[in-house]
Amino acid sequence: MNSLERRLVVGLSGVLLLVFGVLLWGSVAAVRSLAEAHVLTRLEHDAEALVTAFGPNKRGRIRLREGRITPIYQQPLSGHYFIFSFEDDAKIRSRSLWDEDIPLERQSTGHVIVQHLDGPGDQQLLARTAGYEKAGRRFSLLVAEDLTPLSRQIDRLQWMELALLVCAFVVIVLFQRAILRRCFMVLDRVQHEIEQVTRGDRQQIEELGPSEVRPLTAEVNRLLGQQQRRLQRSRQALGNLAHALKGPLSLMTRDIEAMPASDDKLGRLTARLSRIGALIDRELKRARIAGQGPGQHFHPSRHVPELVEALTQLHQERSIKIAVESLPEQALPFDYEDMLELLGNLLDNACKWAEGKVKLKVTVGHDVMFTVSDNGPGVDRGVRETLLERGSRLDEQIDGHGFGLAIAKDLVDDYDGSLEIGRSASMGGLEVRVRLPLPHGA
Repeated sequence: MNSLERRLVVGLSGVLLLVFGVLLWGSVAAVRSLAEAHVLTRLEHDAEALVTAFGPNKRGRIRLREGRITPIYQQPLSGHYFIFSFEDDAKIRSRSLWDEDIPLERQSTGHVIVQHLDGPGDQQLLARTAGYEKAGRRFSLLVAEDLTPLSRQIDRLQWMELALLVCAFVVIVLFQRAILRRCFMVLDRVQHEIEQVTRGDRQQIEELGPSEVRPLTAEVNRLLGQQQRRLQRSRQALGNLAHALKGPLSLMTRDIEAMPASDDKLGRLTARLSRIGALIDRELKRARIAGQGPGQHFHPSRHVPELVEALTQLHQERSIKIAVESLPEQALPFDYEDMLELLGNLLDNACKWAEGKVKLKVTVGHDVMFTVSDNGPGVDRGVRETLLERGSRLDEQIDGHGFGLAIAKDLVDDYDGSLEIGRSASMGGLEVRVRLPLPHGA
């Protein structure tokens, strides 16, 4: 459950179900308690009336005055019953009991109990049993009333209340969901700007969002700025170091050239200094090729022509023509500087060995394919494997091809891609194919 909206809705639903469940149970329990209290009050009144109607006749026998008995107690199985129980086990029962009986527990004088009993015909009775003494006779009187009709009304009320609570639950959840979506719409602008940062169209998030989200977006901006500054400083330091070494190296070369040429070691030293100079020149070229937009994504249709123009100027003395096939318009989710460095090394390597023509092809599908080929002499199959061996020293590589391909291979490995070297079928020279996997969802 990764959706914040779903979490809030589920949490609210759980709280509402708990609260509404307690309300439903509490309200039904309260209604049932009030109803039974009302019935019990009526039973007390009926008991008082029956005790009043109880007394001896002219012959001294116990009887009930018929005129004082409520007619409901005369109807068979009416749901209203009474039983007098005397100490000598004599009983006086209401006609409503017909031939049924209700268990009665005798009570001492003044003691009252209230019970729920099973009555005739599966009736649920509320019974009040109390002990009395009148006319020298002690007896217990049970008065009971059927709660079944009342329970039906309470059940009907319970279902009505349940339906209302369900409707209220649905309305509250939908209303809360609408409020959440309206609040989240404020974050859509933040999401849009984050997507622009992802595409490389902007460097920072300007819309910081509501106060609850602002600390997060501000921290993202801080991290973006920190990463851009570190990357820029790293690349500037690389160019500055190469430029700083260029001067002392030139002085050393001139000093060596001024020395007598009789020693063989002098020739080897000159060759090694030339190799160091070539490395420094390459780093200076990379610094000149690199742009000023750290953290941007790579737009082939916009950035490749600028790179081609820079390389054409670098190799203008050899009149190298770099042909570029149709370029994709969409931004690729790779670092702008890394792609310039990768393609810059591949194209620069091809330009150095080409006999006038270099071709670049960019294909986007499930992954991105860069194909760089030239019409130069190419590289023998056995040497190709040596060029891509990890851990090989740059000063052991073949001049021209080795340096650029080694740098490119390191960049490709950083993106979990692959680099293959072969011979171009159309141009006859070296062909380098770089495949970079696209991130999921790109």
